[in-house]
Amino acid sequence: MRIGIIEVLVIVSILITSGALIYKFTISSNNTYEFDGEQMYKCAWVSEKIISKGFPLYAKVYGKWTGTGEVFNDTVLILRAQGGTLYGSYKNQSILIGGNMAYKEDIAAEKIVLKPLGNTIISYQIDPVEGDSFREVLNKIGRSKEPYGKLNIKILEIYISGTLAVDSKTYPPTEQQCIKNKIEDMNNEGNDLVLTFLDNGLSISGKQNINNLELYDDLLKPKKVLTSKITIYLIINETINDLPKNITLYNSNTKITTLN
Repeated sequence: MRIGIIEVLVIVSILITSGALIYKFTISSNNTYEFDGEQMYKCAWVSEKIISKGFPLYAKVYGKWTGTGEVFNDTVLILRAQGGTLYGSYKNQSILIGGNMAYKEDIAAEKIVLKPLGNTIISYQIDPVEGDSFREVLNKIGRSKEPYGKLNIKILEIYISGTLAVDSKTYPPTEQQCIKNKIEDMNNEGNDLVLTFLDNGLSISGKQNINNLELYDDLLKPKKVLTSKITIYLIINETINDLPKNITLYNSNTKITTLN
């Protein structure tokens, strides 16, 4: 079985994401929230509040697999929470986490330590960007954050939200599904993307990690890419007190979201 360049890139992306869980858990904000296995409803409520603000949320989970009783002690990306259950991503697979008496979920947790990524989100909007490739579009989007590079702040992650219109070829149904599968594998952080296939191309809409754009050139082989207005989300380690008072003037429509 031959593995193509796209499959290799997707696998690398998954491995990097998996490895980044522990790294990001270590370097992210100083804010941690600890719960025992009998506090799952409170844990889920706090998780949902953090996620609703746009912060990626990681959790160090101590417990056991409900199916085998084997010890579980690892970091999970939390995608959403409901009732007394956390819905997460672990090694690129969906996983459910419940309290210490859980039996329907995958993990019965004795202790959970929540740790959001970053302390502040700087979001702003830029005008549509056009390029002959995704890399060209990525570079143009990247220039918008240059004013923040002079502030000696630590940007932990960058997300974008908007629509990417792509001139390429007309894709038959099986190729459409293949592209959907691969983009779903790349976009494993809980953000829902909408792919619309058209004659001579497609559009990709929603919120996603900016690093995805680096993979799209090999996958879609575009002739031209044009975006809608794009919202940029810079997740940074600094608190609002560490930033200049006039930072909302650096880009149009700038908003500041704090963890607390």
